[in-house]
Amino acid sequence: MATIIPLPSREAHPDRDAEARRRMDRLNRATTGEMQAALAFLNMIDPEAFDIAFQAAPPHLDDLPDGDPAPACGRCGGPVALFPDRALTWHHYRGAASTSGDQEIIDRGHDPQVEWRHPDDF
Repeated sequence: MATIIPLPSREAHPDRDAEARRRMDRLNRATTGEMQAALAFLNMIDPEAFDIAFQAAPPHLDDLPDGDPAPACGRCGGPVALFPDRALTWHHYRGAASTSGDQEIIDRGHDPQVEWRHPDDF
């Protein structure tokens, strides 16, 4: 038997755009303290979502380390470079990176996984 009192229920086809606009309006009205508290809470309950959210915001230029990024292996952290005499493929090496011809190609037991890092990260 059905009730004569209407029960609250979710819409069959909710308007996702309207929900997104309501969230953006709420974000636009939030104070700095409220945003910091919300991000701290998000960091606690879903660190991956926190990291994704911060990738959407570009870093401040003043916060970037000095120097140009250099290629490094993502697996072991060692320096890697392209060698013209080896079909322009990435190799691990030992020696000075700033001078040509002083490098010795070494085998670390895995193919280089190239990442670009700033000198402060080594």
